[in-house]
Amino acid sequence: MFKNYFKTAWRSLWKNSTTSVINITGLSVGMTAAILISLWVQNEMNFDNNHKDANNIYRVTTNLKVNNWIWETSPLLLADAVKKEVPEVEKTARLYDGNWPVFNINNNATYEKKCAYVDDDWFNIFHYAFIEGNAAAFAQDLNSIILTASAAKKYFGNRNAIGTTIRVDSMSYIVKGVVEDAPPNSSFQYTSFIPLANLLKDKDRRANDEQWENANYITFIKTRSASNENVLAKKITDVFAKNSGDKETTISLVPLKAMHFETEIQNSVFVHGSKTTVYIFIVLAFLLLLIACINYVNLTTAKASLRAKEVSVRKMIGAKRTHLFYQFITESVLVSIISLVATLALLQVCLPVFNTLTGKVFELPLTSIDMWLVMGITLLAALLLNSIYPALVLSSFKPLNVFRGFTILKIKDSYFRKSLVTLQFTISVMLVTGTLIIYKQMQFIQQTDPGYNKSQVLTFPLPPNVSNENKSAFIQTIKQNLL
Repeated sequence: MFKNYFKTAWRSLWKNSTTSVINITGLSVGMTAAILISLWVQNEMNFDNNHKDANNIYRVTTNLKVNNWIWETSPLLLADAVKKEVPEVEKTARLYDGNWPVFNINNNATYEKKCAYVDDDWFNIFHYAFIEGNAAAFAQDLNSIILTASAAKKYFGNRNAIGTTIRVDSMSYIVKGVVEDAPPNSSFQYTSFIPLANLLKDKDRRANDEQWENANYITFIKTRSASNENVLAKKITDVFAKNSGDKETTISLVPLKAMHFETEIQNSVFVHGSKTTVYIFIVLAFLLLLIACINYVNLTTAKASLRAKEVSVRKMIGAKRTHLFYQFITESVLVSIISLVATLALLQVCLPVFNTLTGKVFELPLTSIDMWLVMGITLLAALLLNSIYPALVLSSFKPLNVFRGFTILKIKDSYFRKSLVTLQFTISVMLVTGTLIIYKQMQFIQQTDPGYNKSQVLTFPLPPNVSNENKSAFIQTIKQNLL
């Protein structure tokens, strides 16, 4: 039975090739847009989920009563004090990424903006897949460095990076490990890691940072089990107050999974998203898919008169309405499957452009469960939207009315199709209008004269070995040399 359905459906599609091409093209374009947006939405909604114990990891947040400031940084000494005095905390790790060291390999010097100084337990709290080396070797040597796969390829090509030396600022570091690149939905897009203890060998820096009123480090904690967030934050606040003497500043905890969408902090070294934007794009993906499906429904029902005699003959020789319903459902399934194949080809073509547009690195591995889940949901939505109504309409023809020349479609069906056309054009006008407004706004931002020549303005960090007392003299020296 089903074999016959598919055979008949294929013959019908081939016979009405022009309509079939239009339907398949419209559906594949709509599905491609919906899947690309779904990939981005899924990426945003699953930020930092790749870590095994993500539910037990929190970032420490400092809340200053003065000016109502909220900082994602905390004092250097807080991590050790919390680990010692709060039994619920299993591990702590601090992060500092504001140094921008100079990497010098084969006399080729470049600023490395994605270099992080981290504690030994960083790789025990967060999940990193080691390609070569291990975290233990990193912890044993202050002059060690871990690179991501892309950074190792950038600096050493296809050579084995383990054991090689990198000149960072005025010091030499030995590569002790190579890890896989962070996924697109990770807050930690760092390409190199250096022991924080190495940075703190500078006596002036350590003396400054060991003052409790200075909050220069991002602190993460991992609890032994699921803990009450507010109770734990109160205990850490008490530890801070006892050691600093500050009774007004409070400590709060932000779950790792919630960090991407936080909006309260003054500034952040991490990229943050907006849940409102995510919801808007979910609606946008649905509308684009809806337009494509409405187009399919309208074209299919508009050609109903050409299928009327076929349906009538089938009914006269014994076909039931359920049989015809399944037949037209099969045609919709076949169109959707062909559209899915075309969608896969379009995704391969459009993905590089989409990656450039979003600043992410999305891939479409055919073995990925998540990818097929997104495509399966999109395909199911397309089937539900474009199969039920056409199948009901086409299977409802009455043979005698057709041969007597009566109106094939009921008046209410005509009104419904007109409503679909109106809805389709309304959504299209809204999307085109929104696109034009955004384009004009971006064009205004890019072309408006800011009052200065941006190409003549640059920024660079001072080397870490320049002390606070020598900064003014050093800056004057650079100024004179530039002049």
